[in-house]
Amino acid sequence: MSHLSECAEATLTWLEGEWCTAYRKEKSKSWHSKALVKRLKREGICATELDGWEALGELARAGLIETTAPVSARQRLNVRVLLSEALCHRLESEFADVDDSLALKAGQAALWRHSLDGVLQGWSVDDQRRLAEGLRELAEALPEAYALSAFEASARYLLGSSKLLLNLPRELVRAFGIETSAFRRPLSWVLAAMPDEPQGLLLIENPQSFDQACRVGLDQRLAIVCSFGYGLSLSEALRAPKRVRLVCEGLVSRTLDELLELPNPTFWGDLDPEGLRIYLCLREAIPRLRLSALYAPMIEYYDGHGGHPLHGLTGKANQRPAGTSSTGIWARGLDQEILSDADLLAHAGHALDEEMQRRWLMM
Repeated sequence: MSHLSECAEATLTWLEGEWCTAYRKEKSKSWHSKALVKRLKREGICATELDGWEALGELARAGLIETTAPVSARQRLNVRVLLSEALCHRLESEFADVDDSLALKAGQAALWRHSLDGVLQGWSVDDQRRLAEGLRELAEALPEAYALSAFEASARYLLGSSKLLLNLPRELVRAFGIETSAFRRPLSWVLAAMPDEPQGLLLIENPQSFDQACRVGLDQRLAIVCSFGYGLSLSEALRAPKRVRLVCEGLVSRTLDELLELPNPTFWGDLDPEGLRIYLCLREAIPRLRLSALYAPMIEYYDGHGGHPLHGLTGKANQRPAGTSSTGIWARGLDQEILSDADLLAHAGHALDEEMQRRWLMM
């Protein structure tokens, strides 16, 4: 279903759960489109009724649902909606896959079955039972348990694992009455170094280059910030800067909010598709952000010598090639650690030439 939009996928999963609930009661299941799109919005499956209509149209075109007349977001006719015959046969054949000892409701069972082909593949029945019991116990502990972070709640209720709750499909967790977005959001901790009166702001992709920047003394004239800690990226931190705490060697004189107001904010990361995607994501939070002039000697080296392949050995097996540059398809990279101390001292604090920036952002 990777070709479906997120809303259409969520709608299909919900429809399958409803169908399975009726099937367990030995009843057939169909819907009327107008009432269905209202319920999809009410249940939070689709943000708007228009989204619901478009999702139904997408599912019909994919042959996953059948309707008594074409569904259209423009006309919004009240037509009968059924799962396709082929999909019903598949659900029927898979219905017994979920062990009865899990004591799942029918809608939960349909979602659980999908997970057995995905994230729960290979799980023993005993571990599945413990997970299902943990989800029910967590649901019973709500809303008080929402005072915990999602990591804390997961570790305390789900087999002692802090990561299970957020790694399970959202719709499966929601089927137990649990909304992962409602848990307390932990503070983000970001590594920073700065003088009393910074002349500008430099955002750095990784801690190794942050260490180099501090070692050559850039923190004596610039505020330098990089991501630090498990599961944190600068782009995530900048979505809610008031929830970010800075980690500094000395006293912290400014908040991240205040640092973002400094003049000439620049970003320095790897010269590869993911590094530039990080920059574009950061620029959504800081429209004034520019690529650092530190990219200039990296680009010069790349143009002259080439970089490394996006491969497991270079730590970039999951990067997607993108766009074009003067050297062709973006299928290679160059890490920021290649720069010398002299490069940092010569270029940090300045923005990359605008024409060069445009060329390397044609992704």
